[in-house]
Amino acid sequence: MELEEKIRELESEIKEKDGRIRELELKLAECLGRVDELRSEKSELQEEVNRLHVMKLDLKLRNLQELEDENNRLKHRIEITKGLLDDARERLEVLEGVVDEFLKQGLTGRLRGREPEGLIYYRKRFGD
Repeated sequence: MELEEKIRELESEIKEKDGRIRELELKLAECLGRVDELRSEKSELQEEVNRLHVMKLDLKLRNLQELEDENNRLKHRIEITKGLLDDARERLEVLEGVVDEFLKQGLTGRLRGREPEGLIYYRKRFGD
């Protein structure tokens, strides 16, 4: 009888171990499922990070392009303004010369109505 009792104990122990194995297999299946979920979630998050990174780069590029456009507009304005200032400076220099010529012109030149050379140059150059 001792042998049968030992066999029953061993069978009982085997049943317990089988039950424990089933529990562990279920936990393993749950863990594997969770790992798959986490992998999927990680993949989605990585895609979102990549998308946001691309959006950030696109925004930086757009801002850079806007700054470059504004810089080009300002350069153009500066060139135009510089040209106008250079033209005005030249006109002033020529007119100062004309005034000096008028001041140095004698009475006879004034009576004859002679125009100073600077005034003739000014009218040809600037069309006034």
